[in-house]
Parts: sequence; structure tokens; C-alpha cells
Amino acid sequence: MRTINLIVRLVMAGTVSLGLASAALAQGSYPNKPIRLVVPYPAGGATDVAARILQPRLQEALGQPIIVENRPGAGGNIAMSNVAQSAPDGYSLAMTLTGMLSINPVIYKRAGFEASDFVPVARVSLAPLILVVPEKSPYKNVKELLEAGKRAGKGGLAYGSAGAGGLSHLASESVNSHANGNFIHVPYKGGAPLVQALMANEVAWGLLGTGDVRSFLQSGKLKALGQLRQGRSELWPEIPTLTEQGVPGGVDFDVWFGVVAPAKTPAPIVKLLGEKIAKITAEPAFRQRLLDLGGVAPATGNTPEAFANVLQRELAVLPKAAKEAGLQLD
Repeated sequence: MRTINLIVRLVMAGTVSLGLASAALAQGSYPNKPIRLVVPYPAGGATDVAARILQPRLQEALGQPIIVENRPGAGGNIAMSNVAQSAPDGYSLAMTLTGMLSINPVIYKRAGFEASDFVPVARVSLAPLILVVPEKSPYKNVKELLEAGKRAGKGGLAYGSAGAGGLSHLASESVNSHANGNFIHVPYKGGAPLVQALMANEVAWGLLGTGDVRSFLQSGKLKALGQLRQGRSELWPEIPTLTEQGVPGGVDFDVWFGVVAPAKTPAPIVKLLGEKIAKITAEPAFRQRLLDLGGVAPATGNTPEAFANVLQRELAVLPKAAKEAGLQLD
């Protein structure tokens, strides 16, 4: 109930000033100056790329400059706390990603923000997490892998993640729970080292995003057993989901990149921004550019409410997983 109430607050934030904002929008006064789009990582990373692909089209749609502002540091907390503390007027936005709002406030002692400090606007890009195994792995599907984990007992088999505390780790623990938690966790410093560990048979399996794993699957150096999402991604229509393979709920997380605004941003402004971004992400040229980069734009149902439902699923699973894993960072 607490999680549902939190999501309701995220979506409904700003309704107190609904009348004033509606009047302002009717007069065409928003936007009337440049808008900041803050990125919590350095230039060149996946989050930054999502922001810079969106920037020219959103700028054109709104008729005002969109300034992409990189504020890296503290696992993204510097940028997110900056936006959370900004005026809720539609002129300070953040390009965030899976886990930032659901994991960081739990694992950092002083993250500087909570999920309730933001209202979701729209997602820009999606890419599934893929459960991969070494090329010569004996496991043909996820159920065989989980059964092997159960038989091996505690610590008998290992899985790798792209780093302790990240989505790769916590989503992997959701999968691991279906093997009675028997797999032991081996953290690596990013997706590339995990790929190398898998090819060297150091670990039995790992979860990787499309950008990290695509070329290795295409070359046959790794095998994909499943994808962690509700339905098959158009990037990987041939790979079954974990749900299809009998692994129930709690493990359907895309790596998404999306725009959020400070809580109490007037609802009409959130609606306007959401509609503009949704229209952009449905454009064939925009979708093709993302596909070329290994992402998928949500073509339909890309609303603040749909985004809030995604966050609700995360908040129901990932904070609990982080606490159970005993993760704590300064």
C-alpha cells in the first residue's frame, strides 16, 4: 500500500497548482525560456546519449533551447538531488535510468533524494536485460540453469554482475531467489569485464544490457537463455522471456532511460512534456536511430501514468532486494 501511495503521489504531484498552470499554458507562457536536462553521468555514456538524441527534437517541439547539463558524481546522486531541489516549474528536468530512484536512496546513506521527490514524465529508450551463459554452457534454458543451482547447493555455482548494488546485481538476485538463493555473487567492474569472465567460464551466468552483449551473441561467443521483461523485445524477438519459461513475477526490468521532473511540477506541464516526448519517441526516424544504437523507443502507451507503473514495479522489488543484499554505500 505504501508503494502504491508513493506512485500516486508521483503521478499526481502538482495538482494543487493545476488551475494556475492551466491558465499559464493556455496563454502559451510555458515554456518561455531555456530548459535544463540534467544527466547524472559524464558525456558519452548511455544516459547522456539518450539525452542528446532527444534534445534536438524536444527543442524543436517546444520552441525553446534544451540545455543538456552533465553533473556526474556520487553514483548519480549529485545530479538527482540538484534537480529534486530545483523549482518545480518545468525548467529543470533529469534524464534518469532504471534503479536510480529505487536503489540509490536505499544503498546510499546520503543520497539527497527520494523517489517521491520526482514526478515521471516519459521514457525515451528501452533495452532488455539478457540472461547469458558461456558459449559451451550445458544449460539450454533458464529452468535448467535454476535447477542446476538448486542441486549445487549454497555457493556451488557462481553468477556475475556488472557491479555490486546496481540493477544487474539486484535483478540477478531476483532470479537467484528461484534457485533458493544458491548461486554465489561475483561482482565485476562493469559489463565488459563480466563478458570476459563469462567467456572464460569464471561464472555460470550473468545479466547484461544490449549494448554490452549484442555483438557477442551475434558472433556466438555467448548464449542467451532469456530476457527480463514482460514481453519479447523487438531487439530480441527470438529470445523467450523468463516469464514464458516459468519464472514468475519480479524479474521484468528493462534498462530504461526516461525524463523526470521535480515533485509538485504542475500537472499540465508534466502532461505537455509527456505528450511531446511520446510523439517524438513514436517517430520512425527516432526509433530507427535508437535501434541502430541497441535501444527501443516506447512507441505506444508512453504516458506519465505508464512510467509511474514501471517505477511501482521497481519500488516493490529493488529496495527490498538491496536491503536483503546488505548493500550500503557512503
